[in-house]
Amino acid sequence: MEGNALCHHLGPAAGVTKGWRKWASPGELRNPGSGCTGFSCPHERERSKTEDMELSRVAVALGPTGQLLLFLSFQTLAAQAADTCPEVKVVGLEGSDKLSILRGCPGLPGAAGPKGEAGANGPKGERGSPGVVGKAGPAGPKGDRGEKGARGEKGEPGQLQSCATGPRTCKELLTRGHFLSGWHTIYLPDCQPLTVLCDMDTDGGGWTVFQRRSDGSVDFYRDWAAYKRGFGSQLGEFWLGNDHIHALTAQGTSELRVDLVDFEGNHQFAKYRSFQVAGEAEKYKLVLGGFLEGNAGDSLSSHRDQFFSTKDQDNDNHSGNCAEQYHGAWWYNACHSSNLNGRYLRGLHTSYANGVNWRSGRGYNYSYQVSEMKVRLT
Repeated sequence: MEGNALCHHLGPAAGVTKGWRKWASPGELRNPGSGCTGFSCPHERERSKTEDMELSRVAVALGPTGQLLLFLSFQTLAAQAADTCPEVKVVGLEGSDKLSILRGCPGLPGAAGPKGEAGANGPKGERGSPGVVGKAGPAGPKGDRGEKGARGEKGEPGQLQSCATGPRTCKELLTRGHFLSGWHTIYLPDCQPLTVLCDMDTDGGGWTVFQRRSDGSVDFYRDWAAYKRGFGSQLGEFWLGNDHIHALTAQGTSELRVDLVDFEGNHQFAKYRSFQVAGEAEKYKLVLGGFLEGNAGDSLSSHRDQFFSTKDQDNDNHSGNCAEQYHGAWWYNACHSSNLNGRYLRGLHTSYANGVNWRSGRGYNYSYQVSEMKVRLT
């Protein structure tokens, strides 16, 4: 493009004649109604001449300096127009020395096309690694109470046991046809049910066992309250309780049998005509009948009419406490001929008279393996 050419951007196109760029209307490029284009149309040539004369007069009036300023202003306008009309094309007109600058401006955007169909789903991605376990949240509110469940089926009728019809002793159970030794329920005179060990085998059966030693699993060195209520296990050793022994023997005359077994398997026994224990108000005094028989001999008659003593209740006739001295609980006199609630020392022992001893049997230095005391209503 010539250095002194002037560019103006107020119309869509411009024409240049003999080194000067002149204004051009759209008709210079194409006149749809006349069938001619550019300066080939007569009316366009007339208008162009008029515009050329006007520009020439302006240029002469401005002088060289003004022409330069006018040219620079046209260049600035052309540069600004480049931002809105990005494409510029320079063409010749029918082989003449005239130049035509065509600048295309973008049209208005067309309407949006219809939305395309959704593509197919992509393949499922790999499962990510588990995240860190979060802290437990606060407890939720308490739920509403559920509906009441259906009523269960009626159970089978149980066997009615009462003070009037229930057995009172193991002997009575035996007469009713209970021939197996073991734990059974009887009813005391005050209608209190009591579970007891019944010996249905020894000497005709029907014996109620109230004391048993067999393996040393239970500590018999206990206080007054323990001997009052009873202690031990149905599976091994026990003391039935002085209150219960009193209730059992208060029903009538009961005989007593003592069975002993040493660690060599030898059996011994002693049998007494009657046996009764008074109530707590009389300190569970021993009321004993005469010795009847037994290869263990008599080592209990010397304790007749004696009060029961424990380590915390000394009711004996000795200056000291026999229960503490011989590590037991018994109807001590001025101490003892028997001490079946003493320490479980497993046979021969060097200590004196503090084991499960029966003096007329194995003496004061032998502790029996098994000891059983039992009563039977006569």
